Amino acid sequence: MPSYLIKGGNVLQWDANKNATFPQLDVLVEGQRISKIGPNLEGEGANVEVIDALDCIVSPGLIDGHRHVFQSQLRTTVANATLLEYCSDLLQGRMTFLDADDMYISQLSGTTEALWCGVTTVMDHSHVVTSPERAEKCIKATIESGIRSIYCVATFALPSSLNPMVFPDMDVQHAEQIALFKKLSAEKPLGGPSNDGRVTLGLGYDTINHRSMDEARGILQYAKDNDITVTFHDVERFNLSSLETLRTHNLPLPKITLSHTCDPDETRVNFVKENGIGVVSTPESELSMSHGYPAAFQLQRAGCRVGLGVDSPAICSGDIFFAMRLALQNQRGRTNAEYHARGKVPDKIREQVDDVLYMGTLGGAEAVHRDADIGSIEPGKFADIIIIRTDSPSMVSSVNLGAAMVTNTHASDVSTVMVNGEIVKKDGKMLRVNWDELKTKLRENRKKLEPRWKDVDFAMSKRELKGFWYLQDVME
Repeated sequence: MPSYLIKGGNVLQWDANKNATFPQLDVLVEGQRISKIGPNLEGEGANVEVIDALDCIVSPGLIDGHRHVFQSQLRTTVANATLLEYCSDLLQGRMTFLDADDMYISQLSGTTEALWCGVTTVMDHSHVVTSPERAEKCIKATIESGIRSIYCVATFALPSSLNPMVFPDMDVQHAEQIALFKKLSAEKPLGGPSNDGRVTLGLGYDTINHRSMDEARGILQYAKDNDITVTFHDVERFNLSSLETLRTHNLPLPKITLSHTCDPDETRVNFVKENGIGVVSTPESELSMSHGYPAAFQLQRAGCRVGLGVDSPAICSGDIFFAMRLALQNQRGRTNAEYHARGKVPDKIREQVDDVLYMGTLGGAEAVHRDADIGSIEPGKFADIIIIRTDSPSMVSSVNLGAAMVTNTHASDVSTVMVNGEIVKKDGKMLRVNWDELKTKLRENRKKLEPRWKDVDFAMSKRELKGFWYLQDVME
């Protein structure tokens, strides 16, 4: 691999109080890792490529702690959906019509989107492992894209037919998916020799509160023994009470990352903190689909591991910059409302841009339990770095670079993306993926997909799923 010397950029650094600074420094990358940081560095040897970052922001790659990557090919299909409709129309609807090759192209599109937006690491909660072929294709696409991924095989009940919605024996299906997870955990490296270590296995263990506790105890102990991160959806309002189940049943606790966890009480916040559990807030989907108020600031102030995520590209933007922006302004709005209720206005804004910038970088790495290797620009860490131009109409004349990243940066301002010491986006162009070719394939594929579900009565599917979820009495 070539070495890179990133010269003269404003390098995002964190002090002991989690305040962002941007000193003008050079960054030397040798192999997969950052070897030196400092002023006026010199690269040794003919194999060092100099990258001029003058007037640019040099930032650790963004961390997306909760994304369903494969859903990019179903973009906009559920933009106005409740969580129940998202499941009836997409997860247990349109997804049933996608074969392994459809999954491959959708996964490649989703990882490319993430990289283009400056995301270098994603915790991919992947519901597609309803067959070994789907899992194999998604892992293959992930490796080919060049992204760093914790590919979380998610146990998930997929209907065998719609209208009416018919499920196979779900205990058998679930056991098959657990067996596939364990088989994949034996692959070293995951997906074969083309994986240089960027893609590692995780487990998405949804509906833990509906499984037997003996099974849960066994699979969580397996994950702990094999150092596998486990992620759960935690949405109490929709009967996905993962955090409370973990807390009340004295289950083994491997490295755990919860997604959502809106409106937690003090007891649950303390449990998260004391056990080093990560929580990823996805403010765009949480606000849209009635999960509750995003709790990122509440958890961060309590000293928990907190990151941000996109969730579903079928519903939301693929942009962590936007997630930072929305998390910040939503919390400011809630705080302001508390003042207004007392007939007051704040003397100072409590929520600062650095708070969410941390969540999008080092805090995100903490939430997915990878902060020893990624999330900040430090010698010895993997070279996951993005370079952001500051000369676009939205960025020029910025004097507070942290504020510029949170409130002004667009994905198009990310000129260069490096993962594991490899440049995968340069001067705004993707290098691993031929985007002109891929976008043509995606459009052709989408034309083939739409007729497959044109006769499905999704309203009927919603009514049926409402019964399966026991939500008849709470929805109005």
